Amino acid sequence: MKSFIALVLLFSLNVNAAQCVYVDGAGTVKSSATPIELCNDLVLVSKVEYESMNVNTVVATLIDLFEFSVEDFAYFNAVCLIGFITGHSIGRVTRLLGKT
Repeated sequence: MKSFIALVLLFSLNVNAAQCVYVDGAGTVKSSATPIELCNDLVLVSKVEYESMNVNTVVATLIDLFEFSVEDFAYFNAVCLIGFITGHSIGRVTRLLGKT
């Protein structure tokens, strides 16, 4: 909770650009010299950058990445149907041959 409060306090300051930060052992947020591209910890963004990241763009990106399209569903459905019919037919033939 301390780190979240510290992060909010740092975020409320007038920051001009995104900055890589980390939480040390005492729970305080400290600035890191790591470039943003290589940052593995938290990224502190400016107000302008935060306002440009709205929920709709994040949701649209997630839908584009993980959407199950109609074509994909039709292909999957067809494969399952063909597999069922083939398996059922092979089972019937095997049962018929087993009785004779």
